[in-house]
Amino acid sequence: MQQRLKKISAHSLAIHVALVFAILSLIFMLPFTFLMTSMVPNMPEQNGMPFMFTGAMTFVMPFFYFVLTYIFTLIMAFIYNLLAKLTGGVKVTLEAND
Repeated sequence: MQQRLKKISAHSLAIHVALVFAILSLIFMLPFTFLMTSMVPNMPEQNGMPFMFTGAMTFVMPFFYFVLTYIFTLIMAFIYNLLAKLTGGVKVTLEAND
């Protein structure tokens, strides 16, 4: 059965997409942080390790990903809702669960 997606709940979509991106960035930042901290002893003498390579960034970056992804997904959903009024929305095929 084909139906049309005429409107997206902007907040619901934005919060879910932002959570997915925050979790994914945390998953990717953990190995990156361990890799960078393991390279520090091999780096030339410096006044200290740059902030971006500290463990704090491992937890700060997912927060930034969450906030920015939320904002841009909210904008995208708003634009989709405006365009769906003109185009009728995206066709989706749904199947009933028995």
